[in-house]
Amino acid sequence: MKTRISSVLALTLCAAALPSCDKARNLTSLFDKKPKAAGAATPYDGPLVSPLGAADYDAFPKKPGRVVVIDFYADWCGPCRELGPILDEAANLHKGLVLVGKVNVDKAKEIAAREGVSGIPDVRIYRDGELVDQFRGYPGRDEVLRRIASHTEGLAPLPKAAQPKSSLSPMDKDWMPQGMQKR
Repeated sequence: MKTRISSVLALTLCAAALPSCDKARNLTSLFDKKPKAAGAATPYDGPLVSPLGAADYDAFPKKPGRVVVIDFYADWCGPCRELGPILDEAANLHKGLVLVGKVNVDKAKEIAAREGVSGIPDVRIYRDGELVDQFRGYPGRDEVLRRIASHTEGLAPLPKAAQPKSSLSPMDKDWMPQGMQKR
């Protein structure tokens, strides 16, 4: 036991002396972990919009320090198709503070039944794991964005390095397929 402690101590001292070695720096960081504040937003490196299934539905709305929007939809539903891009836009506008989960009611009938979804689109907005707003139907682009933005007030913005990159990016106007040329 004494040898193990002295080995760890020696390894830590060597790691601190070699700042150019990433593995050594990572090793020393294991020993100086600081507890996170409750409810604080942690960096998020996942997608801003995610399809949800039975395996990941329960944990998704419980993300601390974020507004989580869950959209119950179907592919054949006209208002759902209008609402989808607006929810994507809201997630991109708020850069990691708003996450959108999409539940296809045709593929995840058990989730829709358990949550009492009786009409689509059915949108539920959670903040810090608590249901704070809900609406059915398509109230219009401005109303959807206003409702989501109203729940982001007071959330600490994520550090610039922690903000995920947008899943949408404009295409270059001069783009041509390989082997083609402008005329």
